[in-house]
Amino acid sequence: MGNAYDFSPYEWILTNSRGGYALGSANLLNRRKYHGLLIASDTHFKRTHLVSSVEEEVRAENGKTFFLDSNNYPNVVYPQGYNHLVKYFLRPFPAFLYSSLPFSSEVLILKVIQLHPTSNCCVLKYQNLGRLPWRIILRPKFTLRDHHTVRQPGYWDSAPYTFEVDTQVGKLRNEEIEVSVFSSMGKVEPEPLVYRNVVYPTEILRGYEAVEDLLVPFKITAEVNPGEEAVLVFGEKEESPWLTVASEAEKRYENYPLPSGHPLTFKGSPQEMLFHITKAEKALGYRQYREILNLAMSEFIANDNLVAGFPWFSVWARDTMISLEALKYMEGGTNLASRILKKYGESMKEGLLPNTLGEGQRGINYDAVDAPLWFGIRVLELCDEFTNTEKSEMLGYVWQVIVNYLTNESLPFHIDAKDGLITIHTATGQALTWMDAKVYDEPVTPRYGKPIEINALWYNLVRFCLAVARKEKMDRITSNGEVISLWELRNLARKAKKSLKTFFDGNLFADRIEDGEMVMEKRPNYVIALSLPFDIFSKEEMAVGYNAARKELLTPYGLRSLSPREVAFRGIYMGNQRMRDLAYHQGTVWVWLLLPMARVAAKIYSRDRNKLLKELKDLVSRLRDLFVQGETASLPEIYDGENPGLPKGAPAQCWSVSAIFLIEKMIDHIKEKI
Repeated sequence: MGNAYDFSPYEWILTNSRGGYALGSANLLNRRKYHGLLIASDTHFKRTHLVSSVEEEVRAENGKTFFLDSNNYPNVVYPQGYNHLVKYFLRPFPAFLYSSLPFSSEVLILKVIQLHPTSNCCVLKYQNLGRLPWRIILRPKFTLRDHHTVRQPGYWDSAPYTFEVDTQVGKLRNEEIEVSVFSSMGKVEPEPLVYRNVVYPTEILRGYEAVEDLLVPFKITAEVNPGEEAVLVFGEKEESPWLTVASEAEKRYENYPLPSGHPLTFKGSPQEMLFHITKAEKALGYRQYREILNLAMSEFIANDNLVAGFPWFSVWARDTMISLEALKYMEGGTNLASRILKKYGESMKEGLLPNTLGEGQRGINYDAVDAPLWFGIRVLELCDEFTNTEKSEMLGYVWQVIVNYLTNESLPFHIDAKDGLITIHTATGQALTWMDAKVYDEPVTPRYGKPIEINALWYNLVRFCLAVARKEKMDRITSNGEVISLWELRNLARKAKKSLKTFFDGNLFADRIEDGEMVMEKRPNYVIALSLPFDIFSKEEMAVGYNAARKELLTPYGLRSLSPREVAFRGIYMGNQRMRDLAYHQGTVWVWLLLPMARVAAKIYSRDRNKLLKELKDLVSRLRDLFVQGETASLPEIYDGENPGLPKGAPAQCWSVSAIFLIEKMIDHIKEKI
């Protein structure tokens, strides 16, 4: 396929229900330290990188010898297996068709990667789709490390590792980490090697350690005739029987559509297959795309929670609460959402949620003002799904949020008695909203005072609370001995709404009020405020805000976090941690913000369904096309604010996928009514 970079900039991803994953580039050239075939996870999301890749040497009967794999070394890519790649497919699982050069039906090899749904096991298949038999020599390259680190050059020279082989199974152990591999054909033989100075270019750009050594303790040799396949299964422990694991991994994907031109959809001769595959264009039809989108959404579900993003995020309360709505459209999703909410409620402290739970339960913090508000809204939305006992417990958590926000003086914010709004204390030095990046422990976008979306969430929570309390025939809410009457809450809601209306000056919405002054930065936070169920502003006022966002914030990939017209705007997200954090919420495009934008459109065009349908389709058009054309397996966290197009941040982000998933559901509902 030519140059190593003539491939989709998007990445393929597979996950399991434990939070483990496999991740890589379209040409299987590992650019990140996170790229690999098996990154295992325990129930607390402690992840261990086990298998990086496999050296794959093919010796065909016609005398041609070549490699399928590629590696970055200092100043060189070797071998250049991507040159033999006829076509790749990122969904429903990554698949890669290789041939000898020039491409020929004599040698056609389909490599497939699949992940077991519930255990930390990865399956590789090498299918002979050509006319000639070939021998394949496989050398699995192991890492056995925390997935955030690298094995320093020279490490394996003195590492206390041990390995053993037994015909079809090889085992490797280093300190407390263990991994096994099974081969369905040929035999496993000892051949210890170290592949030195493997480079991860993306990590260099991100300012992290980017060079490591990979260990190969054994090789696998197999003879594969036309129509046969060699199967490798990697597992964090020895699995028995191994072929059952492979079968279960395959079954996981059998109900998902294969893209157009996929070799597994073609039954003709190898020559016809090669022609058919190279001519195929659009990968997925609309219905197939929706099935793949559902798969992409399901891959964030793990350990009765939602992973915020892969590869470096674990679970975040804010991201979970924003994304949670998508679960109601998935099989068993409502029950899962209830379990997730219960889990977060049980971990609540003084009305706050652990915004990050950390990998391996390390790094738990309670530093988000909005996560508990989203939590309360989600609980009240699902209220009718709970049993009476569950409802009492869950409402108790919501009352705990409201009561603490109103009475707890130890929190880094308070409710201003004059206007009923949440006020974030300047002296906290914390970044408590979703714009939470810090540099040298100082918030880049602190947003002290009264942020608009935080207070719209507060107002909506109080309104939801009043509605549910009336339905449950309650006249007060109580928590920790504090009692607040519904009369007090009604007065609070009226006061908060009146105060929030002052955020609009007739032309623009303030991002926040700080020290009594309106801060008129053009950010998308007011769009979040306008999108919430209980309206604060008139339809005409919302239309002004919507049009302003379309003009300065909206891109085909999401909304900018700051208008390019602002002096603080940073258009490019790149560099080391400090440089990236300085740009993170200062112009960078966020995919998830398309959902609030869609919700505002639904309010403005509620009486013009055709116009609304067009608006929503326009919002998702480019990202939908990425799936339809087979260019992506998931949706990234962010894009550059200036000339967006290349995915940035985490390559698979839950609330990004959730946003497009829910907008497509909105489109479905409108179509049903037209």
